[in-house]
Amino acid sequence: MHFFTIQEFKNKYNQDVALWQIEMACEMIYNQVGLKYRDPSWTEDTCPTPIKNASMEQLRFILEYDIPVLDNRGTIKAGAMESNLISDISTLALRILGNNGYLYRGNPVNYNMGLNIPFGE
Repeated sequence: MHFFTIQEFKNKYNQDVALWQIEMACEMIYNQVGLKYRDPSWTEDTCPTPIKNASMEQLRFILEYDIPVLDNRGTIKAGAMESNLISDISTLALRILGNNGYLYRGNPVNYNMGLNIPFGE
């Protein structure tokens, strides 16, 4: 899943990235998009602009703050430094999604872009 190209990212942020980093950031943002608006066939050409921008911001955030991608929440230790990790998602990326109507908040499902499941039709 790639919502932007290496060159697009380099043009906007002047940083070199690898394809796997793009895929990681795009997967993280895709997970935040409301269920009714998700499309697994999106590419760098068909992805809505706010989702592309949020994905690029997410990757910039990860690179700038050197945030490790962890499967659990807790305390991160690096030498003498110790910090509680609360989120590895950029708040700016979430604002981009929210301001453009794509953010999935999870509850209640009927209000937040949950999938409609027809019964008895």
